[in-house]
Amino acid sequence: MLIHLALAFSVTTAHPVYDQTLLKNPLYQTGKMAKVKCREKPISSMNRAQARTYIKALNDCLNKAWRAQLKKVGLPLKNSSVGFINSRKDHCGSKWEASVAGQYCYRDFGYVILLDRNLLEYPHSLFIFHLVGHEYGHHIQKTMGLLDAYSHYPTSGNRETQEQTRRLELQATCLSGVFMGSAFASLGRPASDVAELKEIIRSSGDEYWKGHDHGKGKNQETWFTRGFESRDPKSCNTWTSKPGKVA
Repeated sequence: MLIHLALAFSVTTAHPVYDQTLLKNPLYQTGKMAKVKCREKPISSMNRAQARTYIKALNDCLNKAWRAQLKKVGLPLKNSSVGFINSRKDHCGSKWEASVAGQYCYRDFGYVILLDRNLLEYPHSLFIFHLVGHEYGHHIQKTMGLLDAYSHYPTSGNRETQEQTRRLELQATCLSGVFMGSAFASLGRPASDVAELKEIIRSSGDEYWKGHDHGKGKNQETWFTRGFESRDPKSCNTWTSKPGKVA
């Protein structure tokens, strides 16, 4: 495996990152995402057919918005696919954990959403919108080489591996915020819906699931907010952040 190192670059972290694909990716040079129109499809409680239609339309909107964003730096975007399952099962060679509602498969350039009761019982919050935006964030990471650089990055043990995984996941959360910030005005929703989503994100952190790979609730909320308010992928560079910001 080929790892590009910049040993002169210093970051004050417990486990410094030196890979330039992660630190200085062209994604960070694309600037603020233009406001996009993304009308939500109707969705009601426990209606899988409507949920699939809602998510497919959202995926189309994400493809369009991110294609325009990457075009700024002369980069193409392969559309992401989206699939659905109704109950937990292993996907893309990985175990489907109890706390997971969606999963990206980098080999297929697409993601799968679990349409279970937890997701469908109260579908009117912005959580599904955010979940899809997060999984699509992994698609952007794959497209820009970030996901491969992370996968190949050497670590010295489980603790460092978990820290780098949190950087990856928190970046995807921030990229979800970038898109939502760009699309929000077109949704016709009140600001209170964003406040509600932030509460959901804050209560979905690692401390509630006894995991160490997605970040504490307050950090997830912070990175989402950074993306939402800036609409700029540059604000999503988790790889240069101090350990406390990605804990």
